[in-house]
Amino acid sequence: MAHRRRSDQEWLEIFQQYENSSLNQREFCRQNQLSPSTFFSKRRSLELTRGNSTSGFVRAEVVEKTTHYQVTSSSTENMMLCINDVELSIPQGTPADYLAELIRALSS
Repeated sequence: MAHRRRSDQEWLEIFQQYENSSLNQREFCRQNQLSPSTFFSKRRSLELTRGNSTSGFVRAEVVEKTTHYQVTSSSTENMMLCINDVELSIPQGTPADYLAELIRALSS
């Protein structure tokens, strides 16, 4: 089944619907028959081209089962996530629900 190409405006409307929903990204994509990877990459692409910096990032570091947060200034640098002996560089603009799932998976 071929999927039609959406305009940036159509994607912006889809992202607004997602923000207004109470669904996580995976469930929203499933219910709307969207590829999660396309959803994420298009969202990231539009945020970068529009210079969208609506949400800041918080640096999280797990130390002895305690999480410390450090607010970093808004920039184009990647966010570093350190859990146990794993250190990940994550692009800014990564959806919060994806990060929460990633942290849960790495903490198990």
